[in-house]
This record gives sequence, structure tokens and C-alpha cells, in this order.
Amino acid sequence: MAAHFSAPVLKPRLYERGMSDGLKPEGYVDPDREFVAILNAPSGPVELGPWVSEHRAALETLMAKAGGILLRGFSLNTPHAFGEGVRAFGRDRLPYLERAAVRSEVAPGVFTSTEFSSDHFIDLHHEMSFARDLPERIFFFAETLAETGGATPLADERAATAKFDAAILKVFEERGVIYERNFRPEIDMDWRSAFQTQDRADVAAYCEANGTQFEWLGPEHLRTRQRQKAFARVPATGDKLFCNHAHLFHTATLPPGVLASLIEEFGTENLPRRVFFGDGSPIPDAMIHDIRAVYAEETRTFDWQRHDVLALDNLICLHGRAPFTGKRTTLVSMTTLVSRGV
Repeated sequence: MAAHFSAPVLKPRLYERGMSDGLKPEGYVDPDREFVAILNAPSGPVELGPWVSEHRAALETLMAKAGGILLRGFSLNTPHAFGEGVRAFGRDRLPYLERAAVRSEVAPGVFTSTEFSSDHFIDLHHEMSFARDLPERIFFFAETLAETGGATPLADERAATAKFDAAILKVFEERGVIYERNFRPEIDMDWRSAFQTQDRADVAAYCEANGTQFEWLGPEHLRTRQRQKAFARVPATGDKLFCNHAHLFHTATLPPGVLASLIEEFGTENLPRRVFFGDGSPIPDAMIHDIRAVYAEETRTFDWQRHDVLALDNLICLHGRAPFTGKRTTLVSMTTLVSRGV
């Protein structure tokens, strides 16, 4: 029998304005919704790690309320110092396996952001929401600012989930999703880069541990299929939110000419990424366009300042990247895998 779906009821925000230990946001990325709080460092040079350790309880409360925190003005100028600041939040930093984009590790648990063409948008997404378990938190460090552009757009999934058409929520709730990926170097990431190994046995072990079907179609061609739920529950608040990669992996996201060329050269079954409902049926293009339209409506932006640190609850917040010119170095760290809880 199909599961009954009811629109999510977001919990009341039972928080006081300002924080009990004296922390008070300077503002918000979206003041009307009090979404992503902005905190400035106290006067004088202040190291991020010790300060976070001292104020961790208040920061946790603020994170649950605002979905994220933009930390500014701290004495922070190396990848290692950023990593120590992340560690001070009290969660385990994660490796980056089953990659969907090229990255480089520059310090323990600290990576370059997606190394993707600077003249293209990276669409809003929850980090690794194609996986069974996903990072609870994601952190960004603005090491080098772009000459122009390069914003990190954000969106509040609580607002987006509440705005999606009930029919979309219902079908995704009942059926879930299947992601299909073809790893091959001539068209997308190769399997060695994605899984950070040279050994097929490591890939097999990872896939088996994560409920992923896989088949080798050649020495350099790995195909995976994984069925996942389309929602996740926020550990800090209990909110049940839309959380998946359907709007990124669907063929409707590709320009028609690009899609036609890829199909002509490689065949539909060998496209780098595809997504279906969990019963194998196609997801209508119109649903994907509706999802992306809601995310576009909920997009909020801010201007990076050098050495800003942005801490996001990965289940509450979506993030992306705007095109840019010049050199832009934004580092990323992720912490604590959490199950979907639904």
C-alpha cells in the first residue's frame, strides 16, 4: 500500500532573539526569514577554532534556527586553520568518496570546491544528496575572491519543500528515486577519481556497503545504480525535507542540442547521469522544471569577503556557485555522515 503523504509541518522556532552567551547576529543573508545568520569576530585578532569551541552551544542553537552561519573577520589565512575551525564544531571531518565532481585535498579533510568551468552555474543542491547517507554539515572558506562573480547562492529547503506542489511531494515520497551513473573518462569522471582508488575491489566493497548495484562494462567503464529515498529528516530539528539530486541528474537539465549530441555519440544508456523514480518509471520533465523553478524563487545571495567562513546545515540549506572571472579559491570541508531518518 502506498505511503500516505502529508505536507511537512515545520516545527515552531522556539529560540530567543540573540544568544544566551552574548552572541547576536549582525544580520542575515535573508533578514525577512532570518535565514543564515552573519556573525562578526570580536575586535582584535581572534582565531576561529578556539572561539568556536568556547561558543559551540550557542552556535549549535543558532545553526538550527537559521540553517547556517556566515563567520567574518577571524584570524584565518591557511587551509589548516580553516580545518581546525571546522574541527572545533565537534564533528568528524569526512573524506570525499563517490565524487560527483573533481576536487583536490589541500589539508586533512579540506578540499577545493568543485573544479567546474568558471563560466557556468553550479545549480543549487544538497551536498551528496544522491547518496544513502550524507554530510550533516558543509563548510566553505573564501581563500581567494574572484575578480567578478563567484557568489555562492543559497536556498532554504524548509521554504522550498513547503512551496512544492503536493503531487510532486507525494510521488517522490511514495516511489523514491534511482540514480544511474556511468563513470568513463571520455565523457565524465573516471571511476578512480570518483572513488579515490586504483583497485576495483575497493569500488566493489564501497558499493556493496552502500546498497549500490554496479557492473563493469569495460576496463574504464563502470555503471552504478542506486535506489534512494527522496527526503531526509534534519537531526537538529526533526523537519522532514525534500533532499535529492533528481533536479541535477535528470536529462531535462541538459540543453536539447547537448543531450542530442551525447545520445548520438554514446547512446541513452551510457549518458553520464540519469535519474528515475524508484520503480524505474521516468520522472516527467515538467516535474523537474517545477522543482528547479521553486529553487530559483528561493535563491538568496551574499557577497563574499576574503577569509569568510560559511557553515551550513546541509539538509536545511542548498548551495550552488555563480559564474566568475579571475582566480577564485573556495575551500570546502564536510562533517558527520547522517542517515536520512525517513
